[in-house]
Amino acid sequence: MTFTDRRDYIRQTYATETAAQKKARESLTDPNDQISIHPEDGRFLQCLIHLAKVKTIVEIGTLGGYSALWMADALPDDGLLTTIEYDPRRAAIARDNTKHEKKIKIIEGDALTVLPQLSQDGPFDMAFIDADKLQYGHYLDWAEENIRKDGLIICDNAFLFDAVWKDGPVDRVRETARRIMRDVNTRLADPEKYHAILLPTVEGMAVAQKRF
Repeated sequence: MTFTDRRDYIRQTYATETAAQKKARESLTDPNDQISIHPEDGRFLQCLIHLAKVKTIVEIGTLGGYSALWMADALPDDGLLTTIEYDPRRAAIARDNTKHEKKIKIIEGDALTVLPQLSQDGPFDMAFIDADKLQYGHYLDWAEENIRKDGLIICDNAFLFDAVWKDGPVDRVRETARRIMRDVNTRLADPEKYHAILLPTVEGMAVAQKRF
């Protein structure tokens, strides 16, 4: 067995994709769809789910169902991952990719409309946020109210293409989005409310355990 770099070694050793995960990743052929998490991110999420004894997850941003498949594989048999996708085309792809997984429920619609409806089923054990960056603050507002004490709030793309730590303009990133993501990171870094860290994954993953 040969390896091209550290990441390839991790993927081949710790984070080998299942057939369903590989199919989901390869189903996203549009250039604008190449924004899924990476296999090592998926395996890390699985470890968190096991460690925190997570049974219920709300995912904001389904895309093709790739991250949902990774997380669902770590849930117990009576666990449930509810995932929200705004784009009908992507939701249809995700339904096909996850049709054999009974622990995944896909809801098509605007998360800002869907999330309040889900509140009646909470509190939940974990929220995974990976959607419209301009709404991350609102998604975090909901998660703070609807994730249980000691539950997990995880935000992907927390580097925002490195805009959060750079002072000048960054290609593809609006100044509003930079401000929102910096605010989200600042909120999650509050030691009075969370045990948290921003991990230097490819896109940056903020992981926070609620203390309240």
